[in-house]
Amino acid sequence: MLGHHSSNSASGLMILDGESTPQLDRTWTSKTWASTSSLSLAIAEKRPRQTVSLRLFIWSLVCFSIVALALGLGLGLGCRPYQTIYRPAPFNYSSYYGLPEDLDFVPIDKLVNKAELELNTGFVESNESSVREYAFDITQANAAPDGLMKPMVLVNGQSPGPLIEANIGDTIRVHLHNRMANQSTTIHWHGINQRHSPWMDGVVGVSQCGIPPLQSFTYEFRVPDQRGTFWWHAHTSVQYSDGAYGAIVIHDPEEMVPKTDDEKLIFVSDILKSYLDPTSKWAPSISGVEPLADNILLNGQNTYDCTVNSTTYSPSSQDASSTTQNCTGGQLYATKVVTGQTVRLRLINASSFFSYWFSVDNHALTIIELDGVEIEPISARGVYINLGQRVSVVLTANQTFGSYYMRASLPKTCFMPYATYTSSGLESAEYSVKGILSYTSSGKEEGSSTTENSGAIPEIIGASGNITNPYGVDNNGQRGDVWEGCDDMPFDMPVPMRKQPAVNASEANTHYIEYAFRQAQDVNRIFINKTSYAPLTGNATLWKTMDQQFAADKANSYNSWDFGLNQQVLLVPDADQGAQIVINSRDAMEHPWHLHGPYLLISSPSSNLLTPSTKRYIYVLTETYSIGHTFQVVGWGKGYFGHDTTTWNLANPMRRDTVTVPAFSHVVLRFAADNPGVWALHCHVAWHIEGGMFLSLAERPSDLVGLVNKMDQDVRRQSQDFCDIQA
Repeated sequence: MLGHHSSNSASGLMILDGESTPQLDRTWTSKTWASTSSLSLAIAEKRPRQTVSLRLFIWSLVCFSIVALALGLGLGLGCRPYQTIYRPAPFNYSSYYGLPEDLDFVPIDKLVNKAELELNTGFVESNESSVREYAFDITQANAAPDGLMKPMVLVNGQSPGPLIEANIGDTIRVHLHNRMANQSTTIHWHGINQRHSPWMDGVVGVSQCGIPPLQSFTYEFRVPDQRGTFWWHAHTSVQYSDGAYGAIVIHDPEEMVPKTDDEKLIFVSDILKSYLDPTSKWAPSISGVEPLADNILLNGQNTYDCTVNSTTYSPSSQDASSTTQNCTGGQLYATKVVTGQTVRLRLINASSFFSYWFSVDNHALTIIELDGVEIEPISARGVYINLGQRVSVVLTANQTFGSYYMRASLPKTCFMPYATYTSSGLESAEYSVKGILSYTSSGKEEGSSTTENSGAIPEIIGASGNITNPYGVDNNGQRGDVWEGCDDMPFDMPVPMRKQPAVNASEANTHYIEYAFRQAQDVNRIFINKTSYAPLTGNATLWKTMDQQFAADKANSYNSWDFGLNQQVLLVPDADQGAQIVINSRDAMEHPWHLHGPYLLISSPSSNLLTPSTKRYIYVLTETYSIGHTFQVVGWGKGYFGHDTTTWNLANPMRRDTVTVPAFSHVVLRFAADNPGVWALHCHVAWHIEGGMFLSLAERPSDLVGLVNKMDQDVRRQSQDFCDIQA
């Protein structure tokens, strides 16, 4: 527990390097002043007045003037009139990265919108649909989320960016203004199914071309059948790694989760001290190898040791001194909960590379939602969350009145064996980030107790050396036993509340892919089947699909059709049939796979009853409706599909939009082919997308042509004009 001091007593309370006693109101001073009681008092006494001879005074003044004049003119004294001291110029981000000069600085209280993260917005849940309108201004600015200043990509001057809230059935309309001087951008609405609006999915090179600098575009889409926690982020280059991301919360009065007294958003993300662009070398020694972050953020902030220089990404040796010059040390994110009440924490992993274990000291968590899908409650000490995934947990403030650490711990063994160097920043942060959860009395906003807890803090879940992973030990044959936990919870552990059997997949809608890292011209690239992806320039797959003939003789062995050899487009032609995608990993690392756009039909319960004895909902299946952007995880196993054993779950498989494929394993996904469009399927590690780990699905392209022809022609014209500008 936080905020208390303890000693080595019989109670066995553990002090972990002093971190179990954070000081919530600690103030650091730069000087230490002596007490007035220790100062000596000097008593002035009258002394005889002393005088100086006038002649001596005049001669001294004349001599001083002559010497001063000689030095100033350099009259034969061998003295230089002045000496120039050369110092290296400070590192210039603007010239190195092509950024505008004199970027504004955004202070932390403006950068982090705490009211939105606390969901203190006054939003009213309703079954009546309406239009929710937002304006997004995309800018570049300097900020210091962890106390270390760096250029960032911000939305409305925030990171995390503006919260989008809607009710089920609402229309969301976002007017995006790209205020950046030299970068295009797009926004992807992660988890939103884009039913009948595939051109609004926001994937550059797939569903649209980038919105050019100083231009605007309006995204508009409906959410007729989704509820829960989602997020949005830039889907151009690695812009979201520099801060362009935010939350989407879709409310439903009939959401099948336990009611709570409060709700909060919790983002976990990573950050590099330097600004990023797609041509960055990233790793110091090997092109294409992922860079390690300098720090981890919780709700957009953290602390940073100003004496630590980055070993991850140093574009110039002159940049080494900038750490101490532009660093204030930062602060932890802090929030409050009323003692005795329950709070829903909506967790979102917005990182570029890392997965985490989330936990709160001395508290149990109840998992109730995964990726917008309600599940039967699961009690756990902590929960694993990979890139792009969302998890809702319920916490009950039933411990000793005081303050506790929220923790997001990086399972080192999942990543460090593949790094070619060590991140000094992560080492300093002990591969984790903390936030402070403080108890407060009902109706009181002031202060928090620092009452000492009588029990020891359990081992930190996900931390190095901890063997209490609730999912058991991982072993991929190369790293041996990995207790820290690198994978999702067992695929058959979560049980969806809204039950749906696996869809049946047709042969034409079935595809097999495998991926592996390979060297291509001294650059480390990722190949899916035979293709390493690169985004189209001056065009989008959606628009090229309009003229594409998806005939058998056009597919070729690369499934590139006429899109180009750096494109792989898998055809899903059969309408109202299921599709099956088998993903085979040939890699020693776990990867979070995200699928855009699939749609499922599920049965609805007629009642929302939670029995006290079983803590389970009672169902009477009465109607059928659609729920989108999720796939079913129907099969999984070690090794290669078809050669090794596959475990199947066809009765009521878990539905997600982002799933972790374990190392050297396979996962089988299914979805209903009921949403015509061109949909991206990719690893959500930002560096792996840039490295080619990306493909597309052309779902019912003949129906897509008719859908596009009926779209708003002004929107179509504007979107295609963006392609002409880019070309």
